[in-house]
Amino acid sequence: MKHTDQRFLSLAALALSALLLTGCGDGGAGGGGEETTGGAGTSAPAEPTGTEGATAGDESASATATGDESASATPSGTATADESASASPSGTATSTSSPGAGDEAAAVAGAVVAAEEAVTGGQVFEIDRKDDDGGWEIKLAVGDREKEVDVSQDGSEVTPQEGDDQLDQEDRERIAQVQVPMEVAVRAALDEVDGTLDGAQLDTEDGTTVWEVDIDDPEGTSVDVYVNVANGSVVKVDR
Repeated sequence: MKHTDQRFLSLAALALSALLLTGCGDGGAGGGGEETTGGAGTSAPAEPTGTEGATAGDESASATATGDESASATPSGTATADESASASPSGTATSTSSPGAGDEAAAVAGAVVAAEEAVTGGQVFEIDRKDDDGGWEIKLAVGDREKEVDVSQDGSEVTPQEGDDQLDQEDRERIAQVQVPMEVAVRAALDEVDGTLDGAQLDTEDGTTVWEVDIDDPEGTSVDVYVNVANGSVVKVDR
């Protein structure tokens, strides 16, 4: 081989080497770029900025405030419940009789019990307050007969009266319908109208057998209260 040809081959080899070196450098740079991109893709999500943290904190604070408002609403609700509870005694006081009416009803019941214990088999069907001592004149049905007794105001003394009359037909029919005793009817009437009992007897009102209870109210007015003998309901109040 000639010397010129050897020189040409040497130059070609040097050019090829330079090209190879250049290619390797480009590949390394490209590979490095791909690794950087891949690293960014697999890295952890960025932490929230300070602004996002502040926003989250504000929302938490708002939620806390809302909870505080709910908590503060509870005492208000409790106060409302207390008001309802305090209203209850007022309603109860309105729906029940006064202590005076209760005492009067108890006195009448005591007189009725005393009379029926003194007269064997007797059923009270009429009572009247005596004007002189505040005691009671009481009539009882015994079979088809009528007996009368006087009972002291406190019910401790019972005095039988003369007479043993025949019950009339109308009284017998009314007495046969009685399911609510006189003392219960008197209490119902005193619950309806405050006052003192003047008297009570069997009667008929609008075709219904009733206890006619005569009460003197605190103003001194006589009020008639009609109580159904079958169920104890107040049928009518006549002032």
